[in-house]
Amino acid sequence: MTQWRGPRAALVAVAGLGVIAGLTLRTASFPAALPPGTPDPELDVGLRLVCAAAVLVAGTLAYLTFARRQDEPLAMACLPGLVVTGVVLRHLVVTLPGVARFQPAARVVPGAGAWVLLASGVAMTAAGLAAAFAVRRAG
Repeated sequence: MTQWRGPRAALVAVAGLGVIAGLTLRTASFPAALPPGTPDPELDVGLRLVCAAAVLVAGTLAYLTFARRQDEPLAMACLPGLVVTGVVLRHLVVTLPGVARFQPAARVVPGAGAWVLLASGVAMTAAGLAAAFAVRRAG
């Protein structure tokens, strides 16, 4: 199904922009001042860099899809999508509840950035898997 190649690549590119937007937003919502000794609930800088690298890889794969007119490069876009999804899920499932257990009075909840990252990662993964299925059907 070559007519869907462009929209799938565009979805990966838009999801990459969503990841960049999610990285600029707060990933945790909490009061202005946390009690002393409370760990920082925001996504670590190292994990933000991993997500940014995943966007670079996904953007390159989307470009290669347009340049080669093949779905094979885009099929690999599910991997950066899984990286972004895994990073944000770890943040939502491990880091934020850990801070809430450590300091219940802090009222730490996921911020808008976490949800944007999660949606973008899932969209990138879905587009990559759709391209992989298209390659499988064609071959």
